[in-house]
Amino acid sequence: MSETRKRKHPANESSIKRTKSTPHVKITPITDPKHPAHGQSGLFATQHLPPGTLILPYLGHYHPGSGPGLQDEDYDYTKSDYDLWLDRDADVAVDAARAGNEARFVNDYRGIPFTPPEPVPGQKKPPKQQKGKPNAEFKVAWDERTGQKVMSVWVLPRGKKGLNTGIERGEEVMVSYGRGFWEGRKQEGEGEN
Repeated sequence: MSETRKRKHPANESSIKRTKSTPHVKITPITDPKHPAHGQSGLFATQHLPPGTLILPYLGHYHPGSGPGLQDEDYDYTKSDYDLWLDRDADVAVDAARAGNEARFVNDYRGIPFTPPEPVPGQKKPPKQQKGKPNAEFKVAWDERTGQKVMSVWVLPRGKKGLNTGIERGEEVMVSYGRGFWEGRKQEGEGEN
């Protein structure tokens, strides 16, 4: 007799429960000509998101992170701007270029002009915002529904000094794509010359 067992959540990973929609964020066109993603879209909070809060899972197509599975006749994962490592040891990555959710609209914080968040009714003074810093991060988590590791987007934790107040309504969700992403873009640019 076969018994189906749910894998236990590893103690060193965050845990998430998926929902069908993400009403606390929305995809919004970027109209500011000073924004590096002008003419594209970004992900914005529709309500206050406290520090350490799950924003949403990063959904996409799971594929080998290296080797022959990176290219097929229809697609080349090495050229994707939406590809993230899920587990380097298991050689698994997730790419949201052809399939994904709102998380694929999270922009890198570099070059984004500072815009104070919308005033919140009943709030005495606006929260302090850190100009030129990410307010969210990509993080591997455990999906309790599927019993699998997933990539996800989280509000940065409060921090050692307790200064991070989270992401305010109307504020763009911004992460750091990391040095490797930008070094790769620089090399691509040099190769075109």
